[in-house]
This record gives sequence, C-alpha cells and structure tokens, in this order.
Amino acid sequence: MFAIFLLVALNSYTQTKIGLRGGLNFSNFLNSPQYPEDNKYTGTVLTRSNAGLQIEIPLNGDDDWFLYTGPYYAGKGNRIRSRNLVPNFDTITTYLNYIELPVSIGYKFFEGNNKRLIAGAGVFAGYGFTGKVLYYNDPEHTIRNLHKPDNRYKRVDAGFNIVTALEIDKRFGIRLDYSRSLFDISRYKWKQYNNSFGFSFFWYLNNKKEEVD
Repeated sequence: MFAIFLLVALNSYTQTKIGLRGGLNFSNFLNSPQYPEDNKYTGTVLTRSNAGLQIEIPLNGDDDWFLYTGPYYAGKGNRIRSRNLVPNFDTITTYLNYIELPVSIGYKFFEGNNKRLIAGAGVFAGYGFTGKVLYYNDPEHTIRNLHKPDNRYKRVDAGFNIVTALEIDKRFGIRLDYSRSLFDISRYKWKQYNNSFGFSFFWYLNNKKEEVD
C-alpha cells in the first residue's frame, strides 16, 4: 500500500509533497465488558511516540482539497491503576506498537500571512508488530509478543481518524490527530478499542518557500 501511494506521489502529481512527521500520542483503551453485570473500568492515559511520513496529494486545481496519507509508527496502549487486583502490584501498563496508514480527505482554509488551517477526516489501518504488558512490582509476569495468535491482542486494527493542522509557508507546521478503533482489538472477553490523541510537527522535504515579489 505504501509503494502504491509513493508512486502516485512521485509520478502522478507535480504538486505532491512528501514530508516527515513526529511527535507524541496520548493513548487509552475504550473498554466494554462482555456481560452487563460486569464492572467497567477506566485506565489512565499513556504517553507514547509517533513518527513517519506525511504525503499530501492535491485533489483539485484550486489548491484547497487534498488527500493526506503516509505510513508512520504509532505507539499506543493503556495504563490501569488499582489496589484491588492482587497484592503484588497496583499498575498494569500495556504497550502496543503499530505501523499505520491513514487516508484522509483534507481542506485548507487560507488565512493569509502564509498560514493555512487544515481540517480533514478519514480512515486508517494498522498492523501491530510487537507489544508487551508490564506489571508493576511483579516483573516476572511481564507478557511479550502480544500480537501472536495465542496472545492477548489482534494484529490488525482499523478505524476512523480526524486531523487538524496549521501549515506555515507551505513548508512545515503542527498537527493534531484523533483516532479510534472501530473493531475489537482484544482476544479476551473484554472488548477493547484503541483511543488516541496525537500531537506532531511536520515538515516537507520537496517544497521550497515561495518567493514574494
């Protein structure tokens, strides 16, 4: 999928821009119990990182509608604090690592002073390549390789994403992302969904600042 999008970017659109992005994810799980009588629990936000490519493909000649994509690393997970689980520990931290490919339709609002606001929405697909669960004060119970068929989480994740950004000089900017799983990522009785807010900086590699007469 990445190769297809990259070929489109390099060969089909002269205005296509390829850039780098990197920042932080603030992730949590949305949990749903299997039975109504089960108690719901809420975890705390886990700070992870994100980094990868940002590809911008124009969709019309007016320089306002764009397709945003680009594979990137997305760290996700969850932290649960409870003193009632077992006597040996009170914190369980789950780390999940994905390679994700978002596909969003975005619109740019021209604000002047070489600044533009961007709003977009779309879908994403992710592949979980590794993960682990850490038990505070009980390290021997650490669980690794969470995405294997006999372990806790499914490899594939998919859902919707929303993006807003501020672009400066058509060269760099900051972006805010929100993504949520649409399908259960857990293999256990509790249904779990990734829920993540992202903050990142981006800068384009093949776009020079426009000269002003």
